[in-house]
Amino acid sequence: MEPNVSIIGTGIMGSGMAQNLSARNIPLRLYARNLNKIQHFESSKVHIFPNVLDAAKNSHLVVLCLTEDSVVEETVFQNGILSSGCKYLIDTGTTSPALTAKIHEACKKNNILFFDAPMTGSKNASRDGQILFMVGAKDSSEIADISFFFDICGKNLVYCGNVGDGQKAKIALNLVQAGIFQVYMEGFALAKENGISWATLKDILLQSAAKSGIAEFKFPYVFSGNYETHFSLKNMRKDVYHALHLSEELHTKLPLCSNLGKIYDAGISEGLGEMDFCSLNEVTAKITPNGKT
Repeated sequence: MEPNVSIIGTGIMGSGMAQNLSARNIPLRLYARNLNKIQHFESSKVHIFPNVLDAAKNSHLVVLCLTEDSVVEETVFQNGILSSGCKYLIDTGTTSPALTAKIHEACKKNNILFFDAPMTGSKNASRDGQILFMVGAKDSSEIADISFFFDICGKNLVYCGNVGDGQKAKIALNLVQAGIFQVYMEGFALAKENGISWATLKDILLQSAAKSGIAEFKFPYVFSGNYETHFSLKNMRKDVYHALHLSEELHTKLPLCSNLGKIYDAGISEGLGEMDFCSLNEVTAKITPNGKT
């Protein structure tokens, strides 16, 4: 029999997973807060459910694709996943290490195999099956029974060690990405004050060692004023604060990134939370499509 998969949280990233799994005829059970947005998936092999428990019931694999810790905790501990009879549970969102450990312990008590498998990649990567997963496992033998999911939905996966280590790696990654983008925006702000055009600095950056994936992907959106959501500002803010809280617990010095939380708070205050995190341009460099301030 084909293993059935439940996706809890069929939003920007979850819908891309559902699309790719459906294309491979994997039986799916889907749940989203707004069911109207996923009705187009319904078919003889794809079923949509109005609550988490029904969607997760007796699934081979339940995939969490959620955002905030509070939502993840409610979904796992109050909405019935632990009593659903599922065999595997993986968390593909970015969740705090403390909550990840709590879920792991609860799953062990309920004979569910749990792995953290946070992902990186835009909604385009999810749509195209090009997600990179960071898995809290030592090697492929631990996830052999659910490897089909990663093969279909991702371009690669990195084994990070033990359960929880995937989340720790992802949190560090997102701190780096947030920091890189902020440095770019501050560089553009400095260039503007010195009479150097944004276009000139962009041209230099993209031909120098300062070029990066963030620059190549985000600059076209920043320079066109298009903040279409690929990864929301509110979600990047959440991950930045995960990193800052971990640094406090571990007494890790972050002299460059320690103020990122306040910068993202300013973005939230400006009403940019639902937009892509590159919308921070509006509170830093303020690059405009027509070149005017």
